[in-house]
Amino acid sequence: MIEFTAFLAATLVTVPLIGLYIIYFVSVKTTRNKQVSFKIAVDSTVLLFIISVYFLFLEIWRIHTGWMIVLFFLFTALIFTVLHWKNYEDIKLQRLFKGVWRFQFVVFFILYFILVIYGMIFRILA
Repeated sequence: MIEFTAFLAATLVTVPLIGLYIIYFVSVKTTRNKQVSFKIAVDSTVLLFIISVYFLFLEIWRIHTGWMIVLFFLFTALIFTVLHWKNYEDIKLQRLFKGVWRFQFVVFFILYFILVIYGMIFRILA
């Protein structure tokens, strides 16, 4: 059972799109609403994409980017907080956190594909 759990975790970190699809599929079957299911899948797989990007950086350039990821998260949270305060004058934490979290998904989703393509080209040419 431990080997299966390790295999599943390694697969989901290596290919987070599988986790995104599985969560979306299960969620569509339970909620019967594709838009809500997509939001649930996106919110649930942000950490998979962050961890995947971390390991891709580590594999390609041998640098630890954990502190950069944390700083990026805090910086975007700061920017979103200021923008939210300027627009609404009242900060709603749940809405703010959801916006930051989904923005992180978009950034790390794009970074994942860029790093995978770059990593493949880098390994082929090296």
